[in-house]
Amino acid sequence: MNSLIDKIISLIKIKGDQVKLEFISRFSTFLAISILFLMLVFLSLLMLIFLSLGIAVIFNEFLMSAYWGYLIASAFFFLMIIMVLWMARSGKIQSWLEEVIIESSYKKNHE
Repeated sequence: MNSLIDKIISLIKIKGDQVKLEFISRFSTFLAISILFLMLVFLSLLMLIFLSLGIAVIFNEFLMSAYWGYLIASAFFFLMIIMVLWMARSGKIQSWLEEVIIESSYKKNHE
């Protein structure tokens, strides 16, 4: 009787270790993807900053002005902010995210 209880206890410990390892694997995957995403966002922002400065300087030289290029670049980003806010208020971003999440979960479950 004791050997049966010992085997059951060892199976429960093994299952617990298996659950821990699965959790660690999923959590480390989540962290790796999060770090990668944050690095890509950071590098993309740096690229966008230098690209917009370069375009602003080109506009400055084309318009023979010291500031019009910067104002044009700023106006472009201001319009982009207005568009994003309009999309957020209209619910388009949320519906797009819901679609993406549903499609990705459907693909994961059927692979």
